[in-house]
Amino acid sequence: MRKIHEIVWIAGVEYRKWFSLKKMLILLFSILFLGEYVFSDMACVAEETGLLVNLLEPMDLVLSFQFYMLVIPLIFIVLLSGFPDKSGGNIFVMMRVKRRIWLAGQFVFGQLVGVTCLGAFFAASFLWIGKDVVRQNQWSEFMTDTYERFPEIYGQNDRLFLESGTMSHGTPVRVMVMGVLLMLAYLLVMLQILCLFRLMERRKLGLLITMGITVVGATAVSYIKSLKWIFPLTHAIFGEHFDKFYAQPLVPLWFSALYFTVLNGGLLFANLYLVKRCQIADEV
Repeated sequence: MRKIHEIVWIAGVEYRKWFSLKKMLILLFSILFLGEYVFSDMACVAEETGLLVNLLEPMDLVLSFQFYMLVIPLIFIVLLSGFPDKSGGNIFVMMRVKRRIWLAGQFVFGQLVGVTCLGAFFAASFLWIGKDVVRQNQWSEFMTDTYERFPEIYGQNDRLFLESGTMSHGTPVRVMVMGVLLMLAYLLVMLQILCLFRLMERRKLGLLITMGITVVGATAVSYIKSLKWIFPLTHAIFGEHFDKFYAQPLVPLWFSALYFTVLNGGLLFANLYLVKRCQIADEV
C-alpha cells in the first residue's frame, strides 16, 4: 500500500505542475480543430437529413479513423514534450522514493494526461452535437440509413460515417470502450519512448521519433497495407481489425492486446535499466 501511495503522490505532484494555462490553450486548439472539422459537420449533416446522431458516435468516429485520431497522440506528445521531468525541482521527490517508484508515478501521471485529453474531446463532442441525440446502445439512423436515403449527401460527407466493419462488430459502447483502451495502450507506448530518450539525454530525438511513428503509422493504414500492422497506430484502431466492406475479421483484438503488452513490456525493461543510471536534477 505504501508503494501505491507513493506512486499516486508523485503522479499528483506532476499533474498539478502540468495543469497550466499554456497547456490548456494547446488542448483547446486541438478541440476546436476536431470540433469544427468533425463534430460540427456531423451536426450539420444530421440537421440537413433530419436523422439523429448517437451520443457516442462522434468520438467513436474519431477513435476509428486514423487521420482524426492522429490529433490525439500528436497533441499528447506536445503536451508532454518534457516528459519525464527530472530537473532540480524533483530532488526532494527522488530523496523520498526509489527510482522505480518515481518512474511508475511518472507513467501514471502521463496516463492521467491522456485521460484528460480524451475527456476533453468527449465533452467537446457533446457540446457540438447538441441535445437532440440518441441515447441508447445501438447505431443511429444517421450511421445506418444516410447512405440509402440520402446517397448524394453521404457521398459528399463519407468521412463522417463509420465503416461497416466497425458497426458490425461492436455497439457504440463497445467501440468506445475498446477505442479508449487501445488508445491508452498506444499513448503508453509514446510515453515510454519519450521517457527512454529523455533518460538518454536525447529529448528532441524522442519527440521526433514519437511524432514520426504516429504520422507514418497513420499513412501506412491507408497507403502501405502490407506494412501497416508493424506500426502501433494500426493496432489502436478498432475498425482496422475488420474488413470494411465484408465486415470479416482480419486481425483478432487479442493479437493487438498481445502486441501492446510485448511492446510496452520491452520498453519498460529498457526504462527500468536506464532510470537506475540516469542523473536526476541535471537541469535547472
